[in-house]
Amino acid sequence: MTANAGPAARPPRHAGTSPRDFETFFGYAYPSVLAQAIMLCGNREDAEDATQEAFVEAYRAWDRIAGYELPEAWVRRVAVQRLWKVYRKRRTGQERLLQLPVPAQASPEQTAEAREVLRLLAVLPPRQRMTMVLFCLDGWSQQEIAVALRMTRGGVAANLAKARQTLREALGMAADRIAGEESLVAGMGKPGIGARTRWIVSRSIGLGRPADDVDPLVRRLLDAHAWLRASVEAEPQALQRARAELARRLAREAE
Repeated sequence: MTANAGPAARPPRHAGTSPRDFETFFGYAYPSVLAQAIMLCGNREDAEDATQEAFVEAYRAWDRIAGYELPEAWVRRVAVQRLWKVYRKRRTGQERLLQLPVPAQASPEQTAEAREVLRLLAVLPPRQRMTMVLFCLDGWSQQEIAVALRMTRGGVAANLAKARQTLREALGMAADRIAGEESLVAGMGKPGIGARTRWIVSRSIGLGRPADDVDPLVRRLLDAHAWLRASVEAEPQALQRARAELARRLAREAE
């Protein structure tokens, strides 16, 4: 890729599908990855920086990851690694979410609910916030989280339990009635629900189908993510700025 031309690549063909190009991938994946990064850290500037770094890595490895079923999942993992390097020594996130535009399709009640969830996530200790989002929103296992964040599996379970308790109490939800290792944060529904949450988004702002087997707390997280993604997409210049920044970063590397 040249800095002036914008991202471009010639990825391998997929069986039964048309070839994917990096430019198209960046356009549809960026809002979702950025939304997740904001939920992970509570700070838009840090989230944008980590997201940009993740897409730079994706561009470098595009010939390989273009063939993945979900290359976006690869980008998300890189963004998580970048954010954790920054946030593992911090006690709380920084609330900078009020500058986000309101999606046109969201009602005032939906916006208020999403912002409340985002506010509560932002003030959780980083370990609680990140384990909560990764487990409930992205469907990572406790072991995967433990490896990525260099924690013990027991530490992950403890942080998940604390985060769920805090959020449930703050949102006026009933306490969890299931105990155990993975089930500390179960109640998410049927086995495998985590992997499916990439495609299940909030029914409330018209961005996907209902997810009736998801527990109320996870549904609130999905609602908040859907609202946040729509908010990013509602900024006319956001994607344009992101593309320009990506081109600048790649140009610096080429010098």
